Amino acid sequence: MQLTSGDVLIGLYIVVAVMLIIVLYHALFVMVDMRKILRRVEDITAQVEAVILKPISMADQIMEWVISNIDALAKKKEKKHHERHE
Repeated sequence: MQLTSGDVLIGLYIVVAVMLIIVLYHALFVMVDMRKILRRVEDITAQVEAVILKPISMADQIMEWVISNIDALAKKKEKKHHERHE
């Protein structure tokens, strides 16, 4: 029994199909692992962002408090200055 070129071609198609299925199967696991890794990186990024933004937020609140107190003192001085001249 001799193999014709058609038989060899069909055999190659079968081998390619099996290899493609194996590659897709492995690609599926790689994608699932990548999603897990990206989720973890996202969590770490959120934690780092929270650590960095917390002191900045506190500094902003302190600056707002200082500015509001300075404005209040300036208004009190301005009122006293106007009362003396009247």
